[in-house]
Amino acid sequence: MKCLNKPWSISVCREVALADLARQQRLRLIWSRKWFRDAIEASTDPSLLNYRLIAQWLGATIPDSRALILALNNSLCFGLYRNGRQIGFARVVTDMAETWVIRNLFISPEYRFVGLGSWLLHCCLSHPGTRGCRHIVAMGEPVPDFFERNGFIACPSLPGIWVTASHDGINDPICARSASSH
Repeated sequence: MKCLNKPWSISVCREVALADLARQQRLRLIWSRKWFRDAIEASTDPSLLNYRLIAQWLGATIPDSRALILALNNSLCFGLYRNGRQIGFARVVTDMAETWVIRNLFISPEYRFVGLGSWLLHCCLSHPGTRGCRHIVAMGEPVPDFFERNGFIACPSLPGIWVTASHDGINDPICARSASSH
């Protein structure tokens, strides 16, 4: 787009430039990332995801396969792998500006209770996309106290919802009121 030096076009050019910068930043943020812990790897590379396995794990949550594929393709997905075999999964729905929602965190039953769920959650929280996000929310049906042990606060008024106690120094007002009532 060519900018003209007229007063009305300056703001349009600035908006186009800001939109272009936002697109570039989004591409940098969704670029594949990896974390390692001994023989375990966490990755955001979508080509590594085992869609059949994820469909088995999330079948009760998202029973429609078309809806599941749409959800996975439009989310930032974290896979957990051991020797190339997928053993865990977490999905993040985000605008990469203010809100980061962690959904569908799942660890294969034979790998539970050794800290891999907490580590995968930490990988989700340490992703560069969380920088600047004011609201980090976790949604799901985890084992009792899982999110609380990992720094989240339950929202009694919203079952299945947990928020970070504080992120960037800002408390979530809805759940702050709920947390103070019990």
